Amino acid sequence: MTYQELYQYAIFMLSRRDYSTSELQRRIERRIRETEKDSPTAPECLPQVIESLLESQYLDDNRTIYSFFRSYLNKSYGPLRIRQELRLKGFPGEIIERLFDEDETDWYTLCQEVYEKKFGGSKPKDFKEKAKQIRYLQYRGFTTEYINALW
Repeated sequence: MTYQELYQYAIFMLSRRDYSTSELQRRIERRIRETEKDSPTAPECLPQVIESLLESQYLDDNRTIYSFFRSYLNKSYGPLRIRQELRLKGFPGEIIERLFDEDETDWYTLCQEVYEKKFGGSKPKDFKEKAKQIRYLQYRGFTTEYINALW
């Protein structure tokens, strides 16, 4: 694939949704492997395509991570789940940590809201029910500290 074809494919992908730099690079590399099965070598122009996208600000990890963070927060995910999702998207750890340092979300209040929405705020009757509620909140990404503070 030529530089222009890779650049056009990247623009097409970015027009559909935001990607982290590493996530977009993986998608383009996969596209190269699929289209060039005879010659599995990745073209040398991929770094130039990524650099070009960064310079023109079509690709911006800082903007994108904030967007994903807000999206996951709107889904009522806890801090552990959000960190995991952002890592899976390929964002560097230092950007993730800086985002959490700057954030002022009250995680306990969010955990309480998720609990009340799912379980109606009623306290568990027995250990089995309490374990089920704890597992649900852990799946949503809340720490044991926030979960234990509910009871």
